[in-house]
Amino acid sequence: MDWLDERIEKLRTGLRNLSLRKALSAYIIICILIIALLTVITLAFCNRWDKFIWSKYAAQNSENIENFSVNYYDYSKLTDLDRVLVEVIDFIQTWSIFLYSICGIIGVSYLFYRNILIEPLNILKEATDQLSNNNLDLEIYYDCKDEMGNLCRSFDLMRRQLIANNQKMWDMMEEQKRLNAAFAHDLRTPLTVLRGYTDFLSQYVPEGKVSEEKLVATLSTMSGQLHRLERYSNTMKEIYSLEEIPIHKKTADIGQLHRKLAEVIEVIQQDTPISIQLLLEEIKSEEEIFLDEEMLMEVFENLISNAMRYAASEIEVMLTYLTDHKQLLLSVADDGKGFSAKDLTMVTKPYYSGSDNKAEHFGIGLYICKLLCEKHGGWITATNRIDQGAIVSAAFSVHGVES
Repeated sequence: MDWLDERIEKLRTGLRNLSLRKALSAYIIICILIIALLTVITLAFCNRWDKFIWSKYAAQNSENIENFSVNYYDYSKLTDLDRVLVEVIDFIQTWSIFLYSICGIIGVSYLFYRNILIEPLNILKEATDQLSNNNLDLEIYYDCKDEMGNLCRSFDLMRRQLIANNQKMWDMMEEQKRLNAAFAHDLRTPLTVLRGYTDFLSQYVPEGKVSEEKLVATLSTMSGQLHRLERYSNTMKEIYSLEEIPIHKKTADIGQLHRKLAEVIEVIQQDTPISIQLLLEEIKSEEEIFLDEEMLMEVFENLISNAMRYAASEIEVMLTYLTDHKQLLLSVADDGKGFSAKDLTMVTKPYYSGSDNKAEHFGIGLYICKLLCEKHGGWITATNRIDQGAIVSAAFSVHGVES
């Protein structure tokens, strides 16, 4: 029996793996064979009974019982019961093949639906119900190689694609959120500088306390900040993620960079009691450096803004040229309480605002700095000072050519 069960299961598996057309053909052929076999058996059985009934009257209708098959039968000689039996046998002989065919069609339809179609259809129905309820975690699995199996696999592939599309859409929303936060964050310092200079001019120009040279220099600085805002807003309109921010390296003068940093610090210093010192190590190398000054200023403004949030009374800014590595190093140190152990591992992650979250703090400043430094071939580190406070250093690769 085990051998028979094994053969039956093997046959069933083979039928399930056939294409629907071949599987239906196989069911039909098997049905035809069964109908033919049943018809032959039925006709033989009916013929035997028919001969048995007429044999009782053979002596009256034939001179030789051996020639019974060609005898003329006289139905008037039959009893009522034998006549009914003969008529039933004649009916069965005539219509048995049609009755078996009808039963075979019904049987093939039922078995084909039950064995081939019902399981994958139920799987697909359940999957459709789950998808309509936004549940994409249900795995669609049907282990057959026919069209229904392919349909289930295609449906599962569609489910996976929906998950991927939803994830992509979610990532796009998160990226848009990051862009909006970065845009708002990086507008602060230029606006602060412009507001500071505007207040300065509004206060001292009417009193005649601003020389023409100072006025021209101030207006030039304000024009530069406005140019930065214009360029930044245009860039943000054109890009779809922070990673797409373009780099435009140009020949840079470290002395000029120092003056730009000093101008920003001068304006920021007006609105805070914190002392900000700008240090510049002596540059011994005379080779050219190539730098995206706008990118450096964005990193500087983020670092100084972050330092002012935690500094107690003093901030030190240092610009250093690392000749051996051809890197420009910008360091901003404060005398606050420094980073916690968790901060040191999470401080460059997006939307991390520290254990003592400050008001109106997006937690994206150092993350933006990290992206910009890496795009510029550099890096960023955050550590604690030996005495007190924290120091964040941003490096920029300054070798190459103008772009």
